[in-house]
Amino acid sequence: MPVGHDPEFTEFARAAQTIGLNITPETYGQLCRYAQLIREYNQKINLVSRQDTHRIFTYHIIDSLAAHQFIPQNARCCDLGSGAGFPGIPLALIRPDTAFILIESIKKKCRFLEIAVKELNLKNCSIYCERAEALPPLNCDVILSRLTAPLEKTLHYAAPHLKPGGAIVLYKTGNWQAEIEKKKKVINRYNLQLKNPAIITLPFSEIERHFLLFIRN
Repeated sequence: MPVGHDPEFTEFARAAQTIGLNITPETYGQLCRYAQLIREYNQKINLVSRQDTHRIFTYHIIDSLAAHQFIPQNARCCDLGSGAGFPGIPLALIRPDTAFILIESIKKKCRFLEIAVKELNLKNCSIYCERAEALPPLNCDVILSRLTAPLEKTLHYAAPHLKPGGAIVLYKTGNWQAEIEKKKKVINRYNLQLKNPAIITLPFSEIERHFLLFIRN
């Protein structure tokens, strides 16, 4: 695949199969439209870094989709610090059964999320243009946080919105162990239990993504 080009449908579908997904041509078309919107609005709003505009599919979208396995059917799911809509929007496109709440405090990014949700006709997405700690409890089954704040801050923002038995799912790189060791008291404070991490090698980039699952007791 040439640098700066999105994968064709067959190539992306094969990559998606390696993370347990069957992507239809219709969903691929919606993802293409989403990538186009990001590139268009990125010139006005800092949605992704400039060097990342060529790897929206091969990094951001496939990475977002890799968390699908942690979301139960008919769940209520929150994307904390959604930014350009990763991981919430790609996941909402493949999981119409699930209600996604996109939380983003920066107004310009919220406006982009509103445009993207409308353009993609995503009936299962709602957007909160607010800081997570300013919202009433959202009673979510799953809370996703992709490469956002340090662990302590993320748990502080996420825990009030999690149901008993629910899961906070963090996207991490491979250097998370020391942070966990230092923050055991914080994890206990929120009545959370860390499950064995799920490690996935992302297609296209060969990046090793570590998913940390914190279950509320």
